[in-house]
Amino acid sequence: MKAEGNHVMRFRLSINRYIPGQKLGIGDGRWGRYNGSFQPEIHSAKSLLDEVEQGHGFCALQGGCQLEHCGQWCCPERKGDLGHCGRPKGYRANRHWTEAQHIGLDFDNGDTRSSLDYLLNVPLIAQHASFVYTTLSHTPECPKARVVFVTDVPFTDADYYRRAKRAVMAALPWGDASVHDPSRFFYGTNPKSGTTKYLGGLLPLETVDGLIERHREHLELEQGARAMPRIPTSQVLGRTPAERYVNTAIQQEVAWLASRVEGTGERHRGLLLAALKLGSLKQSEWLSAQVRNSIDPLESLLTAAHRNGYVEKYGEEAARRTIADGVAYSKSRQKPSSWNSSGGRRTWSGGQWVKSVTV
Repeated sequence: MKAEGNHVMRFRLSINRYIPGQKLGIGDGRWGRYNGSFQPEIHSAKSLLDEVEQGHGFCALQGGCQLEHCGQWCCPERKGDLGHCGRPKGYRANRHWTEAQHIGLDFDNGDTRSSLDYLLNVPLIAQHASFVYTTLSHTPECPKARVVFVTDVPFTDADYYRRAKRAVMAALPWGDASVHDPSRFFYGTNPKSGTTKYLGGLLPLETVDGLIERHREHLELEQGARAMPRIPTSQVLGRTPAERYVNTAIQQEVAWLASRVEGTGERHRGLLLAALKLGSLKQSEWLSAQVRNSIDPLESLLTAAHRNGYVEKYGEEAARRTIADGVAYSKSRQKPSSWNSSGGRRTWSGGQWVKSVTV
């Protein structure tokens, strides 16, 4: 829907002007400052595009911590601008999510479908998107783009927002399916070489609800637990219980990953997740050194990536990089220097079970 005056309709979100036009890498020491630099502002779609063209990042509106108690990292004695969790009230985190009125989608396949020319001719985008732009990773040889929709009414329920984002993704299945968390942020474009296009479209919630209903079955499957294939005992090698456990885990990951199909976003995301899991397993202290040394994420997962067509589509080098990234994520994280030994905070090591709580 092309809404008259959409360029003046204003909505709330958070803007980040720290290191404009730059993309932080894994392990960059500036992540903490970056996540703490989102400031709540009011913008129109046009003024938001102006920020994007200057290389500024943006995300859903971040407010104070919504938890009464945030677990072992809670700092209830800290007042002022800090929430219950000890983070600044504008710090980007799902627990600080307040509302959103935009839906951003990434198209980073590196082929024609990720080019602005192609995306601008997709009916849903042409009719309802507010603007599109090339991302910081874009090159003419490997096009990558982002599409931003602005809705006519803000989302004030995080679960509804997740469903809405998943539904729009399902309607454009060649996009990145991993951007559904409520506080996902987006970098701006390259201020010198980036390309943008203002469309002025508006995405009505009525249309969003229709997409949610249309893709309900797909969404229910996506939100469900990742069902791992059963491996018959007769096919599991190993002399000890630990060896059989490890071999079962590897075979399950390979079988699941090999069965992923193009167009769901699961091949890349699944490859990264499987590499993280096997990398973590390789560091598990409860396994003997001999068993740990027998785990080879690269060899195991590269086979699956060949079988599901990922290598044919993106090349073996891309698959190797994705596996390496997943293994790198699994490695132990260094304790920040600001955490003294009496602070009561602990880091986790690869291979340990970690309880994750999402609010």
